[in-house]
Amino acid sequence: MNWRELAFYDAVADHGTARSLMGDEVLAGIARELVTEVCRQLKPDWIARESVRARLRSTIKRLLARNNYPPDQQKEAIDLVLRQMEHFANEWSEKGVPED
Repeated sequence: MNWRELAFYDAVADHGTARSLMGDEVLAGIARELVTEVCRQLKPDWIARESVRARLRSTIKRLLARNNYPPDQQKEAIDLVLRQMEHFANEWSEKGVPED
């Protein structure tokens, strides 16, 4: 995993029993998909628009559900993932996505 994927891995792995129930490989796959999604939708100020945030929240929720993420941990994970996306999106939209 690269450092971008690791940041999103931490966002989904550090909630309750997610790591023990799902395992590192599944959580790493989720992190990779999240990084891909951020890079795909990257535009200046995109995260500030409520319609985009709602669509991202829905995308994240579906991704977690598809991977059998513990439902009781989803809200916290979704909120943390959105904060991670906000942080990286602002930086990457201004400076471009850095190489590893």
